[in-house]
Amino acid sequence: MSSADIAVQQSKANLAGDVERVEDIDGKTATTSPFTAGEEKKYLRKIDLWIVPLMMITYTLQSYDKGVMSAATQFGFSKDLQLTTIIGHDKNGTPITDNKKYANASMMFYIGYLIGTYPMMYLTQRFSISRVVASATLLWGAVLMSTAACYNYPGIMVNRLFLGILESAVAPSFTVLVTFWWTREEQALRTSLWYACVGVATMVSPLINYGLGQTHGSLPSWKPMFLILGAVTILWSAVLFLCLPDNPMTSKRLTDAEKEMAKYRLQRNNAGAISHEFNKAQFLEAFRDYKVYSSALIVMLTGVPSGALGTFGTMVINGFGFDHFDSLALTCPIGAVTALTILNVGTITRRWRNTRYLCIVVCASISIGGTLICWLGPRDNKGLLFAGIFLVAIQVASGGLAIGLSASNISGHTKKSTASASTFVGYCVGNVIGPVIFGASPGPRYRAGFTGGCICLCGVVVIATATCCLLRRDNMNRDKRAGCHSDVLHDVDEDLTDMQKMDFRYVL
Repeated sequence: MSSADIAVQQSKANLAGDVERVEDIDGKTATTSPFTAGEEKKYLRKIDLWIVPLMMITYTLQSYDKGVMSAATQFGFSKDLQLTTIIGHDKNGTPITDNKKYANASMMFYIGYLIGTYPMMYLTQRFSISRVVASATLLWGAVLMSTAACYNYPGIMVNRLFLGILESAVAPSFTVLVTFWWTREEQALRTSLWYACVGVATMVSPLINYGLGQTHGSLPSWKPMFLILGAVTILWSAVLFLCLPDNPMTSKRLTDAEKEMAKYRLQRNNAGAISHEFNKAQFLEAFRDYKVYSSALIVMLTGVPSGALGTFGTMVINGFGFDHFDSLALTCPIGAVTALTILNVGTITRRWRNTRYLCIVVCASISIGGTLICWLGPRDNKGLLFAGIFLVAIQVASGGLAIGLSASNISGHTKKSTASASTFVGYCVGNVIGPVIFGASPGPRYRAGFTGGCICLCGVVVIATATCCLLRRDNMNRDKRAGCHSDVLHDVDEDLTDMQKMDFRYVL
């Protein structure tokens, strides 16, 4: 059985196991449910098999589409658009390249993402999440196809800017969408499932890209990559228009009884409030909450090595001494490591309560070792250097956990949406910094890139540890003031923030 099959079977087992756990996030027994365990199990299976695959496939396409430029460099993309230049050769004859223009083109995607994040957040609250996400998917597919028409540096910069703006609708929307359908103890695993697809895309895309790059026609071999992937994305947008829901209260696929069950589940666990009114007070409160800054900083700092390897991954591996095909093929196991790490971490945090920040620290610490190997390891030991890349990939799980925490530890629709958007602003900043740092020093060693990645991951360890201590203190203070946990069930339309709900407890 392959690693991918094991991951699928593990995920199914995890999803099935979730329905047996009906206590609240603090381990206390919730108010007696008017629904049987069998009814909840049936409902949970229904939404897991309906919504989770839609999010997973969409995020796989997004991760694939934004990263295809890295694979295209192996088929003349950088040369045709004059994005890289050879400035010399090392003692082994390996070309030393100046990649600043290529790094800028990669960075422009995240600048677009940064520009689009808050406007998209506003649109998804004021209007239908499903329609905004589906429309953005349709348009980014068209933009991706237009990449094949780019022939110079200014053209690709504009193209990547618009691609980033449109793709910014997806991940923040999914982070909030998860809180509408699943309770807080269920959210970490569901977020892990769709976020793990960044690894799935890394795992499958090299083989597809290599096949597309072998086309021999009138077009340069890199152009079919963008044309075909863009067309597939446009077709998928039609599926989202038809199948992606907004929230349980408006879904036509749920019965009246299932809607009542969904409403009760959200009430029972303080999991979320649903409102289409933009609340200015909640928006401002988000920027006074240290939890928002903590999640954004963790995602930003993990985004530095992630963004760098997403952009320069095949070039870094090529610099270890592998040829172009091997450089593409060897990114497949890196994707598998990423996906399996995220899924396993999601499983751990579901089974053992209050271990999310611990997992963030552990994953970041392992990846610190990976950056040191890539930075200081002997250049004639390909196996050791490649193992270092494996270890660096593990830290992606830390970013995924921080994204989930930005939703699970926040209540109030506008505040939750703002926190989610702010987290992905951090994601953008990290992914901008990463390629810039890597582009600042010549390949194949990329000293500045791996040094910067190591420093950033040390910052993740410090911030996660401090935030966990602060949240533990806040929970203890709330326990003292309340005397005990409250059994109040807040109505799903009662749009209160976590600071206004004194019975709200933060997950650790």
